[in-house]
Amino acid sequence: MIFNGEEYTIQFWQGESLGSILAIDTETTIKPFTETPDLVTFQVFDGESLYYVDRSLVGDFLKKHVTRTLVFANAPFDVDVIEKHTGNSLKEQIEHGNRLFDVNIMYRLWKLASVGNVPHRYSLAHISHELLGIHLDKEEDIRCNFAEFKDTPTQEIPRVFLEYGAKDVLSTYYCFINLRLEISKLNTNTNLSHHIQLLGALSLNRMYKNGIGFDEEKATQLLNKLNSELEVCHAQMSAYGFVKGIKGNQAAYNYVIEFSGLNIPKTAQGDYSMKESDLEKYKDNPFIKSFLDYKRTEKTTFFIRKLTGSRVHPRYDLLKNTGRTGCSSPNIQQLPRDGDIRSMFKAEEGNTLLITDYSAIELCTLAQHVYTTYGSSVMRNKINEGADLHKYYASVLFGTEENKVEKWQRQAAKAANFGFPGGLGIETFIEFAKGYDLRISVDDAQRMKDTWFEAFPEMKEYMQGEEGSVTTLTGRIRADTTYCAEKNTPFQGLAADGAKIALYNLMDAGFKLVGFVHDEIITEVPENTAEEMCRLQEQIMVDSMSLVVPDVTVSVESTISPRYCK
Repeated sequence: MIFNGEEYTIQFWQGESLGSILAIDTETTIKPFTETPDLVTFQVFDGESLYYVDRSLVGDFLKKHVTRTLVFANAPFDVDVIEKHTGNSLKEQIEHGNRLFDVNIMYRLWKLASVGNVPHRYSLAHISHELLGIHLDKEEDIRCNFAEFKDTPTQEIPRVFLEYGAKDVLSTYYCFINLRLEISKLNTNTNLSHHIQLLGALSLNRMYKNGIGFDEEKATQLLNKLNSELEVCHAQMSAYGFVKGIKGNQAAYNYVIEFSGLNIPKTAQGDYSMKESDLEKYKDNPFIKSFLDYKRTEKTTFFIRKLTGSRVHPRYDLLKNTGRTGCSSPNIQQLPRDGDIRSMFKAEEGNTLLITDYSAIELCTLAQHVYTTYGSSVMRNKINEGADLHKYYASVLFGTEENKVEKWQRQAAKAANFGFPGGLGIETFIEFAKGYDLRISVDDAQRMKDTWFEAFPEMKEYMQGEEGSVTTLTGRIRADTTYCAEKNTPFQGLAADGAKIALYNLMDAGFKLVGFVHDEIITEVPENTAEEMCRLQEQIMVDSMSLVVPDVTVSVESTISPRYCK
């Protein structure tokens, strides 16, 4: 067969020992994404020889090449297929740190390090086209019909199907070689946190397949309740001449605002703003209150309407620009705070949820980054002493003793501790502080920033300058950064990396992963082992995070509940 102008011979493995780098690809049956399909073909290329390994010999092949570096285009998929077929989870290669690579993870990390954004497209076909100039023909008649050869000896599978699989594994190998070269040009001695992202990808894939229990009956009842509330809000708005959802309602909205005499900001088009942030301070007005209530209730109904069945399977996006994950369908990382919404997610009968979250983890990772970079950190010292950072800063801000800090003072301190590290300017911080029920002037905001630097003097150096790129302590590079992105990424990314390690270690310890919300991990365990499993989960999460935060004390808090209640 011809690939990229070169001729390759398809061979059938008979026990040969292959090279040090093995690109592997599988073709499988077609099943729902929440299930692991069955293996049909297993193909491998070592840079010189192209082999198909018969299904009956895959286990032997992997044992013979246990010390080799394995390269996949989509490791979570192929690893699951291989484990289902052979019982070999490739644990030794995965945990070695430099013996199992995923091309699409490498590609995303390289793009983040070179252009500053994680690409939305990262299929093998897309990567091959960019790096090799090759068009991989994903012909549906072939790609979707390998299942008919599930029980056929590999050597008897039609040639056109074998060549299809061979091109994928050849592309995987050469994309890996090219990516390794491109990453080396960045003058970094790390793999851009590839190993950590691999652990995260494997565990998030398992979490997606596990799904999380869903109370469809309760959701229906809540949806009916919310629809009734929408009708009330709609009637109240209609009394002012505004009808939601019809043509021309912007003009009617403009008239209502004009008539009410409210000084609401206008858009570039000259219309009065409908943004919640612009309307919030006018919520005492009956029309504005009804309008805001309608928007928020409607948003909640959209979320519920999309969910059906007794179990839902959120899809997780492994890598955002900061290093954090994303989530969709449904996005449980951005659930409404409404307890009724969250409690729709539940454990199966006889089981319970363990909901464990890291305590102020991004302050811990900020302290670690500053301590490692500059050699000292008051924030680190305070955390390690067991101090409440918000009370400590409030005591500086308000000139009082820590044990005399009042609740509202601590709340004000939280705004500063979570806002200033990300590089917020004074005006932006004033808006940010509103999320903490804090209404402050420019002078107040400036005083808070000045005293924050007094409380944590090491942050003056951290907040200076703008380099245009940033590297996390785990070796991931983000290029072309704004000032705020440069300040946010080191601690957000480090916290995300520690959590991804924790996800993998929990999965490896036998925990059933069902949910992940940045600093919070949800597992499902039998009720009769909940207390014991909770202690183990906490220990694994602390130990895992401590691998990337070795000099700052990490702590967690847990809730045991049959329903999601955080």
